[in-house]
Amino acid sequence: FYLAFPIGIVVLIAPVLVYWKVRNEAVSAEHQFKIGTGSLKESMERRKAAKANRQVTMRFDGANGSIPVPDKEDPNIQIYLATEELIAEAIKHRASRLDIRLTQSGCQSIYLVDGISNKQDPLSTDLGAKVVAFIKEIAGTDPKDARRLQTGKFELSSESGSTKVDLTSSGSSSSIVIRLEFNRTERVLRTWESLGLLPKQRELLDQLKQPELRHGIVLFGGESQSGLTTTSYAILGQHDSYLNNIVTLERQALATLEGITHNIAEEDEYATQIQTVIRRDPDVVLAADLSDSESAKIVSKPGKEGPLIFVTISASSMSDLLSKWAGLVSNPRQSFDGLQAVVYQKLVRKLCENCRVAYKPSSDLAKQGLPVDTVEQLYRKGGTIEHKNKTNTCPICEGTGYMGQVGVFETMFLDSETRKFLIAGDLKGALANARRSKRLIRLQEAGWRAVSEGITSLEEFGRVHKKKSSKKTAKASK
Repeated sequence: FYLAFPIGIVVLIAPVLVYWKVRNEAVSAEHQFKIGTGSLKESMERRKAAKANRQVTMRFDGANGSIPVPDKEDPNIQIYLATEELIAEAIKHRASRLDIRLTQSGCQSIYLVDGISNKQDPLSTDLGAKVVAFIKEIAGTDPKDARRLQTGKFELSSESGSTKVDLTSSGSSSSIVIRLEFNRTERVLRTWESLGLLPKQRELLDQLKQPELRHGIVLFGGESQSGLTTTSYAILGQHDSYLNNIVTLERQALATLEGITHNIAEEDEYATQIQTVIRRDPDVVLAADLSDSESAKIVSKPGKEGPLIFVTISASSMSDLLSKWAGLVSNPRQSFDGLQAVVYQKLVRKLCENCRVAYKPSSDLAKQGLPVDTVEQLYRKGGTIEHKNKTNTCPICEGTGYMGQVGVFETMFLDSETRKFLIAGDLKGALANARRSKRLIRLQEAGWRAVSEGITSLEEFGRVHKKKSSKKTAKASK
């Protein structure tokens, strides 16, 4: 060993040294191999220069016109390319939005694909600050104003086409956050049939278009980013805006519906504005993001004699939605006397039809209470496809196994008996009565339908519908 080991080292290194010497004599000095930190630094500088010299592939059209591309020698080219890289990666993966947070410790960006967050490589604080300022300037907002809530728009174009971007900027003493939403209007506006409501649920909600039933309140609830705006816009679109006076009051109008009057709620003026809207005798009203007691009391007061009012409230469940509504109005009879229906929703990812994998449900699922005997097969996510005896990443979903999102809805339509239970404060009794009268469709039932039809997977619905841990629940109750 002591003899063979050094001989082996010599045998391995000698050809390298010989090649090194022969090559260095044959090439110019700038291409010769050298040992030392200097050559490493030069190599890094060459890489940096190559990155700066790469061709720009994205163009920005801002609020003040097209943004010129800096020259290769211009230091601002680094800011332009860093911005392009952040946005291009998000768009490549079908992101619906990109959040960029700038703090003293650095700049972190996260893009959202089908409701799932994906981190990008962080930028330094200095470069991140310049990128944030550049993006805000493109959108027509004030880069120097870090704390005030600002909104802006711009459009970008690349080889993949054009993308409309809506910017929202806000900040505090410790951080600045900008949110970029891609093609927001197209994402928000969806057809009534594509939301994910079951036929029975759509049928009962469609009955509210009848003039004699077009009164009272319909509650819509869900957590953040659960598609409440999309659902409320879709149901407004079911009402003829040329034969009916339809008005909205929103914190922010994410899209514009033809023939419908959109009103933006000013800070601390929601109650005053919703009262003004109702006094003008509309046929249909959307009170979006209602969160204060005064506004709730104003909305609930007309009851069955007033217009049809759709109210959206942030909530974690159907029970939480009803409890919040009752707490805001503070009068059980006024809360529920005019209540027509309650809709709670979640979003699940849709299985990629190109790579989803079929399987036969096991008997273990039946033990969990699922009606597996009603289906012959279910589907789970794939992410890969077989091509010429090779396993490749699915080109449609890029290996995630999912493509897009769809809603899963829990709905309760009130009759006189169910309303009595709610007024008496008996929520369990109300839900049981609605269930007996087949006017309640639970979230689990709607979710199972989506799973059995191959729209989503059992694992995905479980992820979205999983209950909070007992520790969190106990902490919340305290």
